[in-house]
Amino acid sequence: IVDYLLHLPINMDIAEGITPEYLKLAQIKFCLTLPQYKNDRDLNSRLLAGIIANNMAPYYKEVCADLGWDFDHSLYENLAANNAKRMAELEQEKNPTMVDDDDPVSGIWQAKLQYLCSIGDRIEATKLAESKLEEKNIPKSQQIDTVFALFRVAYFHGCDILAMKKAIDKATELIEGGSGGDWSARNKLKAYDGIWSLAIRDFNRAAKLFVDVVPTFESYELADFSTIIKYTVYSSMIAFPRYELKKTLMHHGVMAQALNSDSKELKGYFVSLYEGQYSKFLVYLAQIETNMKQDPLLHPHYKFYIQEMRLLAYKQILQAYRSLSLDYMAESFGVTKEFVEKEVARFAAAGRLTCKIDHVAGAVVTSSTSKCSLQLGAPESRLERGILYQTTVKKGDILLNRLKKLARVMDF
Repeated sequence: IVDYLLHLPINMDIAEGITPEYLKLAQIKFCLTLPQYKNDRDLNSRLLAGIIANNMAPYYKEVCADLGWDFDHSLYENLAANNAKRMAELEQEKNPTMVDDDDPVSGIWQAKLQYLCSIGDRIEATKLAESKLEEKNIPKSQQIDTVFALFRVAYFHGCDILAMKKAIDKATELIEGGSGGDWSARNKLKAYDGIWSLAIRDFNRAAKLFVDVVPTFESYELADFSTIIKYTVYSSMIAFPRYELKKTLMHHGVMAQALNSDSKELKGYFVSLYEGQYSKFLVYLAQIETNMKQDPLLHPHYKFYIQEMRLLAYKQILQAYRSLSLDYMAESFGVTKEFVEKEVARFAAAGRLTCKIDHVAGAVVTSSTSKCSLQLGAPESRLERGILYQTTVKKGDILLNRLKKLARVMDF
């Protein structure tokens, strides 16, 4: 991610189907808060270049305070002067079909709101948006767009969970209540709600929303398509049982095309787990961990996510066996025997794995499937139906053979 951020284009003009590049500055700023990148000259230079290129005076002030930069008063005044000039120009720009800026259907205030967002002026952008939402004669479509803008402001400025939730609730109220919003508004809401769901670690909800929105994604003002694909894979891998993953990721037209063409790493992440290539899976998972650490939206959840995905892999390999040697597990995952033993013991002690370690035999002995693990909706339930079916048939054959032997003895 850091290499990608270093090569972002400076030009941040907004066009249809293109995500505003200023949104990426939030991720650069976040990376600079991490210990390993705190003094990274390239990232610092890139962030400052983006701020200057887009005259982001308010954001420059925020960055200096948050990152401890030396505040350049001359630079700030120059940027602020450019901001004031642009706002004055917007004030003078009148659509020929409109009378004045007070007209509720005028696009002038929306242009102002977009500009305030683009320069990182959270206070003024929020103030303008909220004031317009209080006006009763604003068309519902413009109200919805304004609420989405409030979400983006909260998302850009540190992933403010409370403000994001407030925006989602308001957008849902506008779209679902009364006459409701049009199809486009409902479609956009899924993308925004998916981002919000990731922010609160609701991977199941996020996965369903992203899978639904990918074929018709149009919320480029929020995130680019590759980011949505990434979030779809991340959330689907932890949310869906194994037998649904292939249908969701590889038999899903748009998703399959994206994974096969532009997202080879994400495809490898899925395929390695699905096909039981566990050593490759851990390599991909390590890459996912690095990416999540550098993502302000996912950073708070990376430890939980990585732990759950490792647990998922352990469950998958153990499901088909009553006993499995630690040496075999270690070889399969490409790690040491001691690492596997420690991991399995920790999960077993916490009740997350129904197994125990036979230290004498150097093996993991699986227990009978507990009732709680079969409960529908249990967070840790990841039983692969095909494997469970095969195991049941095998045990059934053994039981039938024993019954036949018993019958012969009784006949005798």
